[in-house]
Order: sequence, then C-alpha cells, then structure tokens
Amino acid sequence: MTLRNSVPSGGAAIEESPASTARRRICLVLLLALVLWPPVRAAAADPSGQWKSLHGVLSLMLAGDALSFSYSAVFGSTGHLCDGVGVAGLVGNGEYHYVDGQGTVAFRVDESGVKMLTVDGIASFCGAYWPGDTFSRDGYEAPTRCTVTRPKAHFHVAMPPPPVERKAYVLQGDVVEVAPTCFEGGAPYVFARFKGPRVTTVGLLPRDALECREEIP
Repeated sequence: MTLRNSVPSGGAAIEESPASTARRRICLVLLLALVLWPPVRAAAADPSGQWKSLHGVLSLMLAGDALSFSYSAVFGSTGHLCDGVGVAGLVGNGEYHYVDGQGTVAFRVDESGVKMLTVDGIASFCGAYWPGDTFSRDGYEAPTRCTVTRPKAHFHVAMPPPPVERKAYVLQGDVVEVAPTCFEGGAPYVFARFKGPRVTTVGLLPRDALECREEIP
C-alpha cells in the first residue's frame, strides 16, 4: 500500500517556493558539516633549539614531519645515564615517535614545552626504569644563525658516531639555523637546518664549517 500526504478537508495545500527549498537544503548541509567535521587544531609549536631540565639536556631540530634530537641526562639514585641521538617521526598533533628494536619513545610538543616518555618497551638510550623527562619554556634556548664558511659542507645523519655523510650539502655563504648537540662523540657537530626555496634540510653539520653570531656550547 502506498502512503500519500493528505490535506485535511477544507484546508489548502501549502507549496514551498524553489528558494525556500534551496535554503532548507543549505541549512541541512551546514548542520551536517558541524556534526561530522572535527574542529581544526592549530599546528604545534616548532620546538627547535636546546631545552634544559633538572635531569638532562635535549636538543631538537624540526623539518617537516621529522624531528632530529639528541639527549643527555642522569636519573635514579645510582646515577643512570642517558645518551641518545636520532630522528623521531610525526604520529599525531604535536607528537613524534622514535622507534628502535628496544621500544618507542614519544616527544610531545605543545606551547608549554616538550615531554619525553616511553610508550612501548624501554628507551634504548636510557635503559630500564627511565621515568621520562619534562622541559618547560623556562629552560629553552632558540637556535642561533650561522654562516657556512667552507666551499661545501655536507649534512650527516643524526645517529651515534661516526655519523654517515649525506648527499645534501650547503655552500659557502649559506645561512643555517643551529642548535648544539648533546651526545657522546657529538662535539665536532651541531644540528643545522637550511631552508631552501623548495626544501628544508636538517642534519648534523661539522662545527668548524660554520661561523656563528653567538658561541655554540
């Protein structure tokens, strides 16, 4: 049986104009958009630079979804040491993960600072029972600007020494953003970021290939 809309006896059918129908459809679309589309979150702050906490020192340099880091710390009553360097990848809003064969370490970045914590296994560069670390803006130093003095200086992979040389390089006169490294064997290098017209490159650069406005620790 087919059901039809009926008009009460003695009443008149009310017909909607095309303009009224169009307005109703627009309202429905906007309502669905508010319900189905999640709110847009602001991009996380760039944490590049050096951070100091009560327990350690963390150097970071960001390029796209890759966060290069080095970390040195002492924790526990017996003075356990942390000594790490590597690259963490973006997994969510302001969160980067460093993954290796022993576990996963998260770097959570927001306007208040940076928090490091183990989310799986152990932090290979700290060992078991590492409680994580928290860095606030009070202990933050922004990158400094340096000029390349060598005819050509190659970037190196952020990894335990000896770091592998990459194909990417900068030329004499190029300006890079620099943060000090803080891992064993990293003294000859700094974290550097070069913003080219199309690509931003981050990695380790030889310290003696640069002339900086400020002394780098």
